Amino acid sequence: MRITNRTPADEIYQKASRLYRLRILTILMLIPLYMLTSRWAGFDIENLWPLYLVILIELFVNRPYKAFFSHSKTGFEALVASVIIDFLAETTALHLLGNVDLFIYTSCLFISIVYCALNLPTILTFQMATLASALYAGLIVLGHFGIIPQTVSFGPGLSMVQEAAIVARHIAFFYLIAIFTRSLASALVKKDERLEEALWELRETSNQIKYSYHMQTDYFARMSHEIRAPLNSILGFSQLLLENTFEPLTKKQNDFLSRIEKSGKHLRDLINDVLDLSKIEAKKMKLAPREVDMVKVLDTVLDVFYEEAIQKRLLLEFTEKPESLKIMADELKIRQILYNLLSNAMKFTQQGFIHIELVKQPAGGAKVIVEDSGPGIPLENQSVIFRPYEQTGRATAKESKGTGLGLAISRQFVEMHGGRIWVESEPDKGSKFIFTLPPVPVPPPLKLEKSPLTPGGNSTA
Repeated sequence: MRITNRTPADEIYQKASRLYRLRILTILMLIPLYMLTSRWAGFDIENLWPLYLVILIELFVNRPYKAFFSHSKTGFEALVASVIIDFLAETTALHLLGNVDLFIYTSCLFISIVYCALNLPTILTFQMATLASALYAGLIVLGHFGIIPQTVSFGPGLSMVQEAAIVARHIAFFYLIAIFTRSLASALVKKDERLEEALWELRETSNQIKYSYHMQTDYFARMSHEIRAPLNSILGFSQLLLENTFEPLTKKQNDFLSRIEKSGKHLRDLINDVLDLSKIEAKKMKLAPREVDMVKVLDTVLDVFYEEAIQKRLLLEFTEKPESLKIMADELKIRQILYNLLSNAMKFTQQGFIHIELVKQPAGGAKVIVEDSGPGIPLENQSVIFRPYEQTGRATAKESKGTGLGLAISRQFVEMHGGRIWVESEPDKGSKFIFTLPPVPVPPPLKLEKSPLTPGGNSTA
């Protein structure tokens, strides 16, 4: 983007600082090269004070002083003046050294013109060409009349008309450089401006998406709270009616109330999962770590599923475990992870086994493996099962329903501890859900990813 007197002052200062560093680097490279080549070629250098003068001007006079960049207008003028002073200092040094070589002079002009064409209003490109032409012609005229030492020569025996023709060609060359550079720079700047405009639109769209997402999350949380209050009443009265011994229900009434209670619990689980995800995405979910014995936690979670496993004639067992494995973790969240994984395994496994292993990691953390003999998960679906809402990955019976959020929440809870969760599975060969936990919770690194509450995610929970 080109700089104008409306560009923010801080941005102009940054541009001026980069230009200053570039100049210093150029001086550090070119002046030693000039001195070495002069000695190598046997050129006589009567004095080097013009070079020292250029160094002093570039270091102290032409540096970007913050005071000049307090406002956009003064900062723009200071940057333009800096480019002009730089070219004047170089031209003066060439003259004082005794030889205004056209190649070196044109190179200095070209650098200044390129900078103006890329960073400053295009009119400055021609103004720099005009300045260079005036200085060049002035040095020739003043030298011809003996006012200053003649440092520009075209060789002996040329008439004034011939010298004027040569000067005209050189000046035309300066303007041709300006025109050519401006054309190329205009194309580059237009592309840069289009890219900047696209980035600006992308940032605006991103901000709108973030706002919409936060509004959606807030809506989910508010509605979940509003629904949960009457739902608890429905569940409470349903349970009272089912447990009523004074006025026994008919078989049909008992069946209806059981369906109401079952559907209510399903809805309650869905609401609780939505609230959990809303809290996680709003960064309101916090860990409450304390010392946890993973063996005891797994034993108590397994107790919840033993009766269901017996009814389904599944072998549910703790196949491998140490005597004790203690880590720092949030016990409630660890229990929920285990409950979600075992609930999934129980839901999708119709016959066979569910095995749980607990392994102590070399660094002191824990590794938990939940293996089942269910239908397995195709490889193409393994990358999406930890996303919420949509259920995919395993062939399920019609009655096997879930909230679609269990694995997504489990992944979030594992990552909040600084651990990792993944699945190993093949169709018709069962599944292994594995997660690791460090000995002490480690905050996960910040990363930009698709929000788990956005549409298109999948889960098997």
